[in-house]
Amino acid sequence: MLTPVQKTILYDQNAIYYGYPIEKLMEKAGEGIAAELIKKYGEGKRIAFFCGPGNNGGDGFAAARYLEGKADAEVFFLEPAEKIRTPESQKNWKLFRGKKRENVLAGDIPDDFDVIVDCLFGTGIAGELREPYKSVVQRINKLKGKKVTIDLPTPGFKTDFVISMMFPKAPGAVAVDIDFPDEIKEKTGVGEVKVLHKPSQGSHKGENGKLLIIGGSEKYHGAPLLAAKMASKVVDLVYFASVPENNELVKKTKSELAEFVVLKKSEIESKVQEFEAVLIGPGIDNENSLGDFVNVLLKKYPDKKYILDADAFKYLDKKLLTKNVILTPHKKEFEVLFDVKPTKENVYKAAREYGCIIVLKGVEDYIASPNEIKINQTGNAGMTKGGTGDVLAGLIAGLACKNDLFLAASAGVFVSGLAGDQLQERVGSYFSASDLIREIPLVIKWCESFAT
Repeated sequence: MLTPVQKTILYDQNAIYYGYPIEKLMEKAGEGIAAELIKKYGEGKRIAFFCGPGNNGGDGFAAARYLEGKADAEVFFLEPAEKIRTPESQKNWKLFRGKKRENVLAGDIPDDFDVIVDCLFGTGIAGELREPYKSVVQRINKLKGKKVTIDLPTPGFKTDFVISMMFPKAPGAVAVDIDFPDEIKEKTGVGEVKVLHKPSQGSHKGENGKLLIIGGSEKYHGAPLLAAKMASKVVDLVYFASVPENNELVKKTKSELAEFVVLKKSEIESKVQEFEAVLIGPGIDNENSLGDFVNVLLKKYPDKKYILDADAFKYLDKKLLTKNVILTPHKKEFEVLFDVKPTKENVYKAAREYGCIIVLKGVEDYIASPNEIKINQTGNAGMTKGGTGDVLAGLIAGLACKNDLFLAASAGVFVSGLAGDQLQERVGSYFSASDLIREIPLVIKWCESFAT
C-alpha cells in the first residue's frame, strides 16, 4: 500500500507526463479548499494562508482568491516572491488581489485571525524545518485562531482540521475532488518510478534487496539467466536455484553471469526465509521438479513475496494465491490458468477472486490487484522476441523486494515497455532481450529525473 505522499507524487508526475495542466488541478483545489473553509467556519471570517514555494502554496493562493467577497483572506509568503518555484503557483500569487506579504518573519504575524491555514509544504517535506519556517510554525501554533492544514501538516504544526486533495491523507481529513482525469489515474507512467524505493547513502550490501530465482532446465538455461541479469541491476543479491548444482545449466550460467549465488535445490525450502522475494518459473520445463516448489512454498510461507512466471503456472494451485503473489501471464497462459478470455474485465475479476496481483502481457498490458487496475501502453512489436518476458519477470521481482507489489508490477511493466520504445526509436525492431537489459537502467534514471 502506498503512503499518501507516494500517491500524491505518483498522480502529480503522471499528470505532467501525460500533458494534463497542473494549472487546472490547482484551480479546482483552490475552489474546493475555499468551499470547505466556508462550510466549516462560515463566511466573513478573517483567514490567514501561510504558503510555501511549491504547489501546496499555489493551492493556498488560489483558495484565497476564491474567498474574495466571502472572507477577509490574507496571504503570507516567507521568502521573496521570486522564490515561488512553479509557474502555476507564480500565476496564482499574481492573480490574488487581496492582502499579501512576502519575506515574512515570525515577528510580523498578528494574532487577529479566525482561521490559520498551513499551505507551507503539504506532502513535500519531511524532517526538521529550517528558518524562517521553523520560527513561523512556532509562532502560528500560538495564534488563537482555528488551525487548518492543506494535504499534510507541516512538521511541528498543530492542526485542528485537514483538507486533502483527491483522497484523505490524514485521519479525519476531508477530501476535495479536483477533477483528476480517470484516464490518467488508470495509466502507468513516470510517477510509479518516482516513488520506488531508493537505496540510502549509508546502506550496506544486502539491505537493498535479496532475491531468489527458481528456474531453468537443460533445455531453457537462458531464461533464468536473463531474469538474473536484470534483477542484479536492481537488488543487492541474487540467488539462483536450479536442478543439481553440478549440471550444465549452472556451469553455463556461472560462465556468463557473476552477479548471483548458486543455491542447491535441497537448500531452497530451508533458506527461502532469507529472501524478500522469490521468482519462480523462468525456464522450468516438465523434465525437472522445480515447479513443485510453487505450491510447497506458497503453502509453507504465505507471507513471502512471490512472482510467478511462465511454467510455474502449470504447477500452481490457485487456491494458494494471496495478496503477496504476482502472476505475469501472457494471454494464452491467462486463458489456460483461469479458463476465461484474456480481457481487462476478466483480469480484474480474477485478481479480486483470488486476492492476488495479475500482470497480463499484451499489446496493452493490464495490471490488476483486488482493489484497482492499471493500463500500460508502453512497448512495441520488437518486444515479441524470446527472453523479453524473462527480463520483465526479473525486473518486477527485483523491484518487489523493496516495494509494494502492485507498484513493483506497474513500474516494471512501464519501464520495460518504455525501454523497448526507446530502442525502437534508435534501431527499429532489431533489438534483443539483452539489449533491453542494458536500456532499462537508462530509462529508470530518465524517469527519476523527469519534471524535477
